[in-house]
Amino acid sequence: MAEFEEIAEGVEEAIEGAEEGTEGLSEEVQEEIQAEIDETRTVIEDLSKTQSKLRGVLKSLKHYSPVVAKFFAKNIVIGAILWGVNVALNKLLPQGYQQETKTKIRNVIKALSDVIKAEAAINQKTLDWMKAHENDTITLGGIEVPMESILTKYMTPLVEATDKAQTIADTLQEKVDGKTQFKCPTADDMRKFMEVTEVFIKTFTDLIVFVLKHEDQVTVLQSFPVKEGDLVDLTAKLNIAKALPLW
Repeated sequence: MAEFEEIAEGVEEAIEGAEEGTEGLSEEVQEEIQAEIDETRTVIEDLSKTQSKLRGVLKSLKHYSPVVAKFFAKNIVIGAILWGVNVALNKLLPQGYQQETKTKIRNVIKALSDVIKAEAAINQKTLDWMKAHENDTITLGGIEVPMESILTKYMTPLVEATDKAQTIADTLQEKVDGKTQFKCPTADDMRKFMEVTEVFIKTFTDLIVFVLKHEDQVTVLQSFPVKEGDLVDLTAKLNIAKALPLW
């Protein structure tokens, strides 16, 4: 998967293409395209700030799991690719009869963007906690292990699910004559992106269960910042995406 900066550059190229293709269109359509361009730029800027912050924390950690870092990085990139698709939709689906499909894709992308934003907030809390406790160890069953290894254990299934999402995201963009071009996702593609969030929720649910089980014996676990309410909020956002009509 390409780095975030490369994807962001491709999104800007898609924006420029969208801007160039507005001549001759009705004022209403031009306003619609401009609104999508403005929103896309705002979201990419927010994703860039989130990615930069996550990367900064990871770099500051003396010891951190490549497994954890891999997931955090890919999740942000997938979000950027989806918004690249969003801004390219007017070119990908230019015909009037395709308007309904375009609207459905756009609605799901925006709902998934809310999901990814909520996931990023949970990731940031987790990373900040890892930074505060990077030198701590935990003793379970008489065996002392680094605190980080607990996160790695629970996040491995999530990374595997994200790898599958990466494969899908990679098919939604390609280089043509040195420029990034985006493609329309299928309904099945979007279902699979949602399945990754289901794994995300299960991963952190299991992690919270572990924390609650051991926090009396290992007091440092009491400060673990991800709570059930975070997952309730994320689940609500995912359910909104799942309830939207596909195409």
